[in-house]
Amino acid sequence: MVFNSFLSFLSTHYQHFGWMGSLVILLGSLLSGLVYSGKSSEKYSILNHYISELGEIGVAKRAWAFNTGMIVGGTLFLPFIAGLGLSLSSWTGWAGMAAGLLAAVSSVFVGIFSMERMEPHRKAAMTFFRSGLVTILFFTIAVFLQPAAQRTIPLAVNIIGIAAIACYSAFLLIVDLKNAEKNEENQNLDPTEEKERPRFWRTPFLEWLVFFSTIAWFLCVSLILIA
Repeated sequence: MVFNSFLSFLSTHYQHFGWMGSLVILLGSLLSGLVYSGKSSEKYSILNHYISELGEIGVAKRAWAFNTGMIVGGTLFLPFIAGLGLSLSSWTGWAGMAAGLLAAVSSVFVGIFSMERMEPHRKAAMTFFRSGLVTILFFTIAVFLQPAAQRTIPLAVNIIGIAAIACYSAFLLIVDLKNAEKNEENQNLDPTEEKERPRFWRTPFLEWLVFFSTIAWFLCVSLILIA
């Protein structure tokens, strides 16, 4: 009885959790970024700062805003991803749902284990990036394979999906190449890996492209389903 009521609620309201989760994460990032002053008193820039530096306690003045945004936003994504996977009703949709639930939980742990706790933070973040790629990939395939008569999401959304897949792939390729070069993973997502922060830093910039393309995809899909 309770489970059936939950499924009924999920099927009729899951769309709203997508845009809410996206806006919460965006707001938390913006609140932290606007007043950010780094270890060298530098302002925040997406060109050379990792995303999670916005949540580094003891450095970011509003680390609480970013970390809270990740925890709340990731939690809100759970019902959206579950509802989306069930509504697509295909093995690719279910695969996307499974990976997406893992990605959402990982984003919650990114907020719980903020950057000053580097080891658990790195594991949570890398789990998010890898499962996030699988999520967008399978949901994009599921949208493409939807029968025309049952289509709920237009094929045009796949343009954002393909862009996101490209961003994830480029980011993970750079990270994996660095790991292979140094034969270790303990430098992943660590702003101290460079002695001096470059004006343009490819890895964090690609990370931001992943962030923006993912948020764009979630916002677009959720708003289309509401309309």
